[in-house]
Amino acid sequence: MKAETIAIGSELLLGQIVDTNTSFIAQALAENGIELVRTTAVGDNHKEMEDAMREAIGRSPIVITTGGLGPTEDDLTRESVAGVTGRPLRFQPHLMEQIAAIFKRRGFRMAENNRKQAYIPEGSIAIENPKGTAPGFIVDAKRYVILSIPGVPSEMKFLMETTVIPFLRKRFNLQQQILQYKVLRACGLGESGIGIQIGDLMKGSENPSVGTLASTGDIKIRITAKAENPNEASRLISDMEREIRGRLGTLIYGENDETLQGNLVRQLERHELSLIVVEAFTGGILSNKLTDTGSRAFIEGFVLSSENSQRDFLGIKPEPFHTLKESPKLFAESLARQVQKDSRAGLGLSVVAQKEESQGGGEHRFKIVVAIATTEGVEIEDHLLGGELSVLRERASIIGLDMLRKHLLKREGRK
Repeated sequence: MKAETIAIGSELLLGQIVDTNTSFIAQALAENGIELVRTTAVGDNHKEMEDAMREAIGRSPIVITTGGLGPTEDDLTRESVAGVTGRPLRFQPHLMEQIAAIFKRRGFRMAENNRKQAYIPEGSIAIENPKGTAPGFIVDAKRYVILSIPGVPSEMKFLMETTVIPFLRKRFNLQQQILQYKVLRACGLGESGIGIQIGDLMKGSENPSVGTLASTGDIKIRITAKAENPNEASRLISDMEREIRGRLGTLIYGENDETLQGNLVRQLERHELSLIVVEAFTGGILSNKLTDTGSRAFIEGFVLSSENSQRDFLGIKPEPFHTLKESPKLFAESLARQVQKDSRAGLGLSVVAQKEESQGGGEHRFKIVVAIATTEGVEIEDHLLGGELSVLRERASIIGLDMLRKHLLKREGRK
């Protein structure tokens, strides 16, 4: 079963508010076996709203609209649905009584234009709204269903749970169909590289389906399964997960809402290790990520943003310091060794960078060097990265965390 949503309001298109309603609706639909195949945002324009609705009901049997049910002139959802479905608006006295009662209960005087909210398309089912003054409605046609609910998030959520989902389950006999998904999270390889590894699964598998979503340094691999019961959906997802993990191996660091730093500190705690980091390029991003975990395994972080602070930290004079910085690998190793000497930490992690060139348009090219110091020695990696400085710092911090994660995995393999 497929559905579409239409989020109505010019404020969405102007960037004045963020549409969180659609993500809530998508999850609620998925939990009941309904696949959201398209979402649309449209401004407060009568023709554009009608065009969006007409196209939606031509594609999908379920269309949910949010917003545009207020009392002002630019609230045009009722008129648009009426125009598209050929059902004139009819005044509903019982809705008017409920709206007036809400105003009275809240101690406000109702304006005359609130009468507009008691009109719904002829023959539609009223969605009574005890949370606010904007009732919704359902137009149940033979080929499609339009469900119009308010855009206020608290009202929308309440009506989705109490009216919309129960109606859809009964109308489309959805009791025996569910949709489940699981997200695997990977780093250390870009989206295109991940695509090469599992491209055949993304293209050739319909149930479960596989898709990816990329952000800086982090790839989400979504596995979605349709089934008649939760056990069957879980089995489908598990089989696909096993195949993906077999191909990607240690590139996968977690699942669903897990974070790289959260996974890392759990490893540190499991090994009873503590960590100190030194950031000579990332500007505190690493320390912030680790601090947010609340783990005692992360002792402290040093942010060395200037050459003076770096030289003072190492305790060396200007001339040998400048000689040291000519080799970013030796520099990173020296910083990591310095913090690892601290008896409180079992591990020292440093991230440094050497600028290779400026590429114009605010972009740069850097050699990023990460060093991990342990009681057994030092492990070093370098990466040549290009892009905007803020993105490079984020990527460098993720490289550092991921390198340490894999270092700890190797430790586990030696046991």
